Parts: sequence; C-alpha cells; structure tokens
Amino acid sequence: MTRDADPSDVAAALAHVTGALPAAEERPGQVEMARLVGRAIDRGEHLVVQAGTGTGKTLAYLVPAILSGRTTVVATATKALQDQLAAKDLPFLTDRLAELGVEFDWTVLKGRSNYLCLQRLREVQAPAQAQLDLDELSPVIKQEVQKLAEWAGRSPTGDQAELDWNPSDAAWQAVTVGVDECPGGDSCAMGRECFSEAARRRAQTAEVVVVNTHLYGLNVGRGLTIVPEHDVVVFDEAHQLEDIMSDTVGVELAPGRFVTVGAAVRRILEDPELVGSITELATALRTVLSPRAGQRLPTPLPDDLVEVLRDAELRLTRVGEAIQKIDTPIEDAQQRKLRAQRMVGRTQEIVANALAAGDGLVPLVSGSAEHPRLEIAPLDVGPTMAARVWSQRVAVLTSATIPASLGRRVGLPAERLGEADVGSPFDY
Repeated sequence: MTRDADPSDVAAALAHVTGALPAAEERPGQVEMARLVGRAIDRGEHLVVQAGTGTGKTLAYLVPAILSGRTTVVATATKALQDQLAAKDLPFLTDRLAELGVEFDWTVLKGRSNYLCLQRLREVQAPAQAQLDLDELSPVIKQEVQKLAEWAGRSPTGDQAELDWNPSDAAWQAVTVGVDECPGGDSCAMGRECFSEAARRRAQTAEVVVVNTHLYGLNVGRGLTIVPEHDVVVFDEAHQLEDIMSDTVGVELAPGRFVTVGAAVRRILEDPELVGSITELATALRTVLSPRAGQRLPTPLPDDLVEVLRDAELRLTRVGEAIQKIDTPIEDAQQRKLRAQRMVGRTQEIVANALAAGDGLVPLVSGSAEHPRLEIAPLDVGPTMAARVWSQRVAVLTSATIPASLGRRVGLPAERLGEADVGSPFDY
C-alpha cells in the first residue's frame, strides 16, 4: 500500500540515515533535494535536479522514493554506480530504515547476457548433441566452461558479476545468450530454472529495482517488455540520458551481427552454403561502411548500402525458411532452432528498419574503419519518451551537471516539470 511522503518525514528519515555515516555532516543541498523529490512523487510531477559533487544525491532520491511506497526503478549510466547501489547504498538503507519501521525489497536487473544460460550450458556439455560447439572450443576454453558449470551449480543468481575470476569472452559467450537470441522462459526447456528469468521474477515483486540506462532504453524501444511496471523512474547521471536513449531506441547494425547470426544458424542447420551466405554479409557490410566511418549518411541511404541490405533481406529469408522446415524430437535441438529463428527474425527487423529510414531519423556510420557500425537514430527522442515514459510515471532526472535544455530535449512536459539546482557542499 502506498503512502505519500510528507516533506518533514523525508527530512527526519534522511537525518536518521545519514547520521550513521562516518564523519556525518549536515548537507543542506541533500535535504532540499530529498524534499523536492518527495514533493514531486506526491504531486505526480517530474523533476530535473542538478546536485553538485558531494551533495549525496543517491540517498536524496532513494529515501523519499522508498518512503512514498511507490515502486521505483533507478537507472544508472555507469556500472560503477550500479555496483555502488547494490553493494553499499541499498543494503545500508535497508538496515537504517528498518530501525524506523520502514521495510522494502530491492534487486538489480541486468540484460540476459549478464547471466549464465543453463540451456546453453547443458548443450555444450552434451557431446552427442553439441559436438560442433565442443569442436569450436580450445582446451583452455573447455576448462573455463567446466569451471563455469561448477560455479553455476552453487550460484544463487548466475550473475557474471559474482564470479571471483574473469572468464574469457569465448568461454562466457559459450554459456550465455543475448536478448535477441533468447526465446524467453515460457519457450525454453530450462525456463523454470533460468537465472535471468529468476532475476525478472525478483524484479516483479521488488519496491526498488536498479538497472542500467541502456537496458531501460531497450525497454522503451521494445514496447516496455523488459523492465517491470513501476510508478517512479530515477535517471542518475541524467546528462547521458539523451544519447543513450537515442542509441537504444534507434537501429544499430554492425558486420559482426551477421557473424553471430551465422554461428546461431550453424548450430542447427547443416547447410554450409546457406550458413556461409549469412557470414558473407559481414564482409559486404564492412566494405560499404568502412569508407564512411565517422560520416552522417543521406536519406534515402546510398545505393551500395541499400544493395547490401536488400541482399541481406533475401538471404535471411532463405535461411529462416530452411530453419522453419527442421523437425526434430531432440529437445536441445529444438531450443537451438528457437534461438536461431529469434536471431534471424530480429536481424530481419533491424534490416527492414534501416531500409525504411526517412525523415526524423539520422543515419550515420560510427566506430572505426576496421569496426564500423550503421546507426540510425531518431532526430528527437522526446516523442517516444513522452509516450512511453513521461505520460505513465513520475520521473526524476539528476546529475552533478545538467544542460539547461535537457528537460525540453527529452520531451518532458513543461506543465508537469520542476527544475532545481541544489548546489554543492564543496567550495570550488
């Protein structure tokens, strides 16, 4: 049950919390920010607040959000802040607020590729059905995979961040899947045991969920299907919000994607010619993008690029049809088929969206000549954010330095927007 956060309650709770910190001191800017956040949540208004270094903005938005009783998502732009929240701030708050009779559940939610995939692990460990995977792995990588398997047997989360050693990229990729490949818990044979699905179930019931802003952007771009429903969203390090949203809401296509698709297809389709037709697209795309690295492209797209994308459409369609015809009683093979279909289908969507680029979108080639990427970003992320975020929940945007025009650029409605600068305790 929610309850509105009275400003005096927020200030008293914040004082109780900060009083337990080493070398505790009064920070007027922190108190002011906490009151502003509490009032914004109470009134259903948005808030953009600049809080200089040393203000203690993390506690200034967490305390009123928790006291409000609203479900809150905190989106951070850096892993360092995400780790700080999970390892330090939220456990500390849990203990201190419990002394005031305030209890809450919190969790961290990450993208699927951060969690070990039990289905992929099972396939890699089943030589009769996964000889191709085993042949691709060197003896050293096989040892790492075995070590990961042993860890998975005792890990409660399967989160890569909890490892006390660093597996190679090849070893981790052998036992994980990305969002574009995973068929989802309902379709996977290991869905009930899945680490990623378990993390999502925890997020569904938690009052505070910590994600990174990139994942939140993917959630916005994919119809709000990744992050659980929530009442309040806090964007910390909000000066990066516009760029991250532009990247995740738009389209990105790199040559390496076709290599990844080819690998997924090769695990289920025994047709070297068809599989090769997909991996060849990586070279073709790199050839047309490399000379344009760092350049903005016109719309319609250049003819040679359009030709490659049209060719990709045809080849992906042929491969998709071949995979569809596969009929196998082997459960692991069925899962490989589902993942390959999902990867091919998602890539077809990206190619189609790239070909449809027109007014309101900015095509460009990012990266280097050796590793170019085609990006098609919206000229203005405001309309998408307004429709899928600002109209549905309270938003708090905060950072040490915030551009004066940020609220307008990301589409926050002026009639429901408060802005403040609470300064910094440091004398610059």
